[in-house]
Amino acid sequence: MTTLQDGIYHAKGCRPPGHLALVFLRANPKADAPAVDGALREVTALLRGLAEGRVAELPGHPVPTGQLEFLLGFGPKAFEVPGARLKCPAALGPSFRFRSPDRKKGGGPLLVGGGLPYASDVFHNDSTEEFCLQLTAETQLAVSRAVVELWKLFDAGRDSGTRMPALQITGIHTGFQRDDLRSWIGFHDGVSNLESSQREAVISIGAAEAGQDTWTVGGTYLVFLRLAVDLGSWHLLPRAQQELLVGRDKLTGAPLTDTDPEGRPVPAAGCPVAGTTEVTQRGNEDFHQPGPTDDPVLLAAHVRRANLTGTAAPELAGSLRVFRQGHEFLEPIPAPPGPPAAPSFPAAPSFRVGLNFISFQDSPDRVLRVLTQRAWLGGVNFGGQPGQDGPAGRLLTVRAGGTYLVPPRDDAAPYPGSEVFA
Repeated sequence: MTTLQDGIYHAKGCRPPGHLALVFLRANPKADAPAVDGALREVTALLRGLAEGRVAELPGHPVPTGQLEFLLGFGPKAFEVPGARLKCPAALGPSFRFRSPDRKKGGGPLLVGGGLPYASDVFHNDSTEEFCLQLTAETQLAVSRAVVELWKLFDAGRDSGTRMPALQITGIHTGFQRDDLRSWIGFHDGVSNLESSQREAVISIGAAEAGQDTWTVGGTYLVFLRLAVDLGSWHLLPRAQQELLVGRDKLTGAPLTDTDPEGRPVPAAGCPVAGTTEVTQRGNEDFHQPGPTDDPVLLAAHVRRANLTGTAAPELAGSLRVFRQGHEFLEPIPAPPGPPAAPSFPAAPSFRVGLNFISFQDSPDRVLRVLTQRAWLGGVNFGGQPGQDGPAGRLLTVRAGGTYLVPPRDDAAPYPGSEVFA
């Protein structure tokens, strides 16, 4: 029987709900383990109540639940709370964490050897706090209400002496699912994700992965990256060049198997199968994973770099497979302070789009190695050859990111991971 928390949609035919909010919680530096334990008990009770339609200030008047589900993650800083009873798991050690952006200049590399940089206007990563809450629901109201009710809880729970709550919200990142199964760059997304029968073996922490941190067995590790996409640059690229960088036909999603004498992409013959128009439709399962090739251009494509050992058993750490359930985002870009700038034409976009990359696996090492190893995504931003001067050299930039332990569920405990503080 699984002990994974709710919010990990790994079962066959199960898709994440339409709406997401990742909420990052910072512990008051003066709060000790009992204070944090009490706050987490209140958080869990509040969210369980909302999942049943109960709002504290509306007794006897239930609200629609929106099928709200929540998941609690512990960051490395959680184990630094004074009085914490357990040490930080080895898999959350310093070598398995993201670098911080440059606090003076902004930007900087996410990982040594990686090709993902922080955006130049990012000076602080707000996703490296003590705790992370993943809120998912079928309605935007349900996740938004949960965020507001959490704020009310913390505001009402201020210490009488310091006037500070034990926990406070320091970062919120929202997103949504797409019903067209594509991403902002126009291509099908998530096609080569793990088969449902393989997922739990990759997601769940086993005894071998836990090592001395035996209390983590049955849990998982969450890796989060909020990735902005430079659509302005991407849409300047011809469709054929886009397809070679991705590794799929843009219209059908068929994997590329070759290039013709003129260097144009050649999709897999027979895909999509008769009676279908896209690789995501039933009957095209044999084309979800790209087949073998010795074409160096295709080997450098994103879909191959992200799954280089396509034939390795997914549960093996060396396969570097992860279970991903991303949510897209669109957010306005606030105007800079001061008087409004003179109108320009064409005007720069007043919005930003991208992906909330969320993955679950038995160790963050799987993701970090994919992002840093040569022939995988080491030195590569998205696809193609390493370096910033290629056509996809700066397609993706990082807005925030973090790694968290998601402790196993224990229905007899007040909240997952309560043994850390209680």
